[in-house]
Amino acid sequence: MMVVIVVVLAAVLFVIIRGYTAGTATTPGLGTAFALGTPQESVGKTGSIAACSASPCNFYNLSVQATSHTLELHDIAVEIIAANGSLVLPPGGVVVVNATNQIVGQSTWAGTWTVGGSLPVTSSFTFVVYTSGVTPTSLSGETLRFIGVSAYSGNIEVHVF
Repeated sequence: MMVVIVVVLAAVLFVIIRGYTAGTATTPGLGTAFALGTPQESVGKTGSIAACSASPCNFYNLSVQATSHTLELHDIAVEIIAANGSLVLPPGGVVVVNATNQIVGQSTWAGTWTVGGSLPVTSSFTFVVYTSGVTPTSLSGETLRFIGVSAYSGNIEVHVF
């Protein structure tokens, strides 16, 4: 009887853990599809992002470390989570730049890709999360959550130091 209980508990634990990382056969887990580097923070102005041309923005650059499958930008939504677990929605958004710093994708906090949504994610991309406004919000201590949508499940969380 003890052997049966141990086998059943092991099977349940395996199914639960697998659901957090692997997804299913039709919806692979985002964590198995790509990985991001540590966020690099900077502050400045740029004409390539309209909201950051007149006043400085806080930028958080996350390079794509690895990618697999057929992950496209519209398969990813980005959220900012405060230390207390609440959702943070500062003025700003997400852009994706290529190796030559050209913007190839742009998204709102709602996860709608207004530019480049159907582009495949490559290791030459950098996700740039930015906050704008007269006094842009610092995300130090917050968590950036990259959520799998459409064909992907799960999420990747990156803490901003």
